Amino acid sequence: MAVWRAAAGVQWRGDLPAVRDQGLAALGAGGALSTVLAQALSLLPLGNLAFRAALGSTLALGLSCYLVLRIARRILRLTSCPPMLVSLLSMVAAVTAGLCPTWQSEATVGGGAMPAVAVVLLGVDLVMEISRRDAPTLTPAATRRWLLLGALAGAALAENLPAGLALLAVTLVTVASASKSPPPRLIAPFLAILVIAFALLLAPELLRPLAPRGWDDVARALSEVSLAPMGVTATRQAALVAWLHEVGLAALVLAGLGLGVGLFRDDRRAWMSPIVVLVLIDLVYPLAASPKLSVDPLAALRCLALGAFAVAAAHGVAEIIVFLRKSRIPLARAAVALLVVFHMTAAAVTCEESAFVADRSDHFAAEEWTDEALGNLPINAAVLVHSPELTWRLWAAQVIGGQRPDVLVIPVPLLQRGLATSNLLPSEPSVVQVLRDVALTGQASEFGLSLLADARPLHVELDERWDARLVKHLSVEGPWLRFAPQVLGRSDHKLLADHSLALDGRVARGLRVGDAPDESTTAVVIKTLKEHVAALSLIGMDERSEGLLAGLEQLAPEDPFVTGAKLRLAHAARAKRRPKSTELRDLLRF
Repeated sequence: MAVWRAAAGVQWRGDLPAVRDQGLAALGAGGALSTVLAQALSLLPLGNLAFRAALGSTLALGLSCYLVLRIARRILRLTSCPPMLVSLLSMVAAVTAGLCPTWQSEATVGGGAMPAVAVVLLGVDLVMEISRRDAPTLTPAATRRWLLLGALAGAALAENLPAGLALLAVTLVTVASASKSPPPRLIAPFLAILVIAFALLLAPELLRPLAPRGWDDVARALSEVSLAPMGVTATRQAALVAWLHEVGLAALVLAGLGLGVGLFRDDRRAWMSPIVVLVLIDLVYPLAASPKLSVDPLAALRCLALGAFAVAAAHGVAEIIVFLRKSRIPLARAAVALLVVFHMTAAAVTCEESAFVADRSDHFAAEEWTDEALGNLPINAAVLVHSPELTWRLWAAQVIGGQRPDVLVIPVPLLQRGLATSNLLPSEPSVVQVLRDVALTGQASEFGLSLLADARPLHVELDERWDARLVKHLSVEGPWLRFAPQVLGRSDHKLLADHSLALDGRVARGLRVGDAPDESTTAVVIKTLKEHVAALSLIGMDERSEGLLAGLEQLAPEDPFVTGAKLRLAHAARAKRRPKSTELRDLLRF
């Protein structure tokens, strides 16, 4: 099912991992296993590169589901539940975790959190094997398990630092609760294997900047810039609210019962400790509410917590079944059957929810946006980009897709860094004045932008700090604002009849395809339309901006920008202040 839902086209969330894994750019720590997996799957003659990258996350999802089943079966075998129900409940736990919206969202896009989740779950299963009561501690098999656990911990740290730390926390708590500390002679080899695995996987990331490819260093610097979603409030959502949305109230109650009983029983306390630790870690470090345009490193922790809830809920159901079988109440056997059916139905409900949230098989609006924003640019154009998300989309299209290598992408967040200067100046010497202005004042000046526009066709994103005179150089051209070397007259600001992001354009039609909404591209389109409306209103083109505002209202009717802009434009029309400017840029922050 995840393969069916996997992204067949480029996705905003997959741009940074694509440049890292397939473009082999040095982006700092993280993603080591994903890079190896993406490079191996890129050799398969199956679909495009975006689908092959998503296929790696899908394979990791399959391994993670198997490990959830294995962990649940370990715990349920300690109960008095019949073997047939143990297998059935373990399978339901794996299905519940694998089909929840968060797991499906991470498994249907390249560079998601599923490889890290699979490594951590493999380590948890190994820790549970080590902490068995009858497991020897001084045999060659036990030594191999400890060394393998060290390698898995190093791999998890290299792939996802929070997930690796979670695995180390699980190891410490489980070993302490089971009183199965490693022999002193194994501590040094364990740490050595951990460091070696971590260093080997991160060696390419550390050595790539030394190669004669300075662009990698620029990419590393941009990865340090905040990738907060545009148009989507990326607040930290309360973990309890997210759990209720993912698994439902009934599953949470069953999971709480399973956790409580498991910690109360001496024979299961050691094996329930990892489940409790994973839940508590997600409670302390919750995932962002809407990571639509970027990959949140804490997504792996949320996936691990949901897998832990699935195991705990299965244990809670097993305890209720054991209680009903031992009690002499009427219709106990029928109650057991209904309880199992109810638990299976809850898994089916999560499947239905994830189908609406995580299906990316028909999301092609990002490709349509790329064609409009990059493919239609003039030859040797320059793009001054303020948003890290748009920068990664353009770079991914150039590096991975081979589109428009003649276009110069100028990331504004990096213009104060020496690495960006050393890479941009050889490509375009006329950018030197822009770099000097940004270094001195923090923003580009009219003189610097005019010099660059004389050398190359210049397209920009709107900067809220630009004054009215600088904005008079702008005209709407596709998804960008074209910056002219000279101040434009009123007739020069003419807006084309068919705006590329209008409701009847290619991008808008791509947004309407499929049942699951493409919230990432919608957020980008909304942000672009806001900037165009604000720019046109500032130069007195209110009648032009009203048409774009109407389209924006259909995409985001409750956006505060729409309400505020309509009120100000209506007031300007009644006051007969046209063609004077109407200030809307202060509304862009909403």
